[in-house]
Amino acid sequence: MVRWSDGFYGGLLAAVISAIFYAIVSAVTRGSVAVFFADIARALPPLRGTPDGAAAIIVGAIIYLIVAIVFGIIYALLAGRIGSMLQAPTSVMWGIFYGLFTWWILANVAVPVLGAANLLPAWEGIVGCILFYGVVLSEYTTVAYRRVLAEAAAGR
Repeated sequence: MVRWSDGFYGGLLAAVISAIFYAIVSAVTRGSVAVFFADIARALPPLRGTPDGAAAIIVGAIIYLIVAIVFGIIYALLAGRIGSMLQAPTSVMWGIFYGLFTWWILANVAVPVLGAANLLPAWEGIVGCILFYGVVLSEYTTVAYRRVLAEAAAGR
């Protein structure tokens, strides 16, 4: 009963919320909101020397959204097979686990494979992925699942 579109929208929502977290932390610790998104764009080999301009920020933000949406769809597909991912309070634990898994994949697989420099402090990546991505995604998916159950019960 969990649709891939729930993962799409959950990933999108979690991306926006986690991006706000990263932007605020980046502004405080690195002096600029733009640096976070420009660093994502510079992870791609053709954009390695790109300055912190509007193009790099836009490309980085688009990449960020796409990756978050893909991870959101994967979460929804898994939740359709593992019932405890859709039941409170275990959904929160799954969100924490999935956020940590997402961070690990990005920091320990994607960054080395791309040959990119990981400039994000570990604490920032872990907190952002767990609290502001994984938990938001898991709870959005749980609410979407409850909505589908309520609609089915109402005979829609």
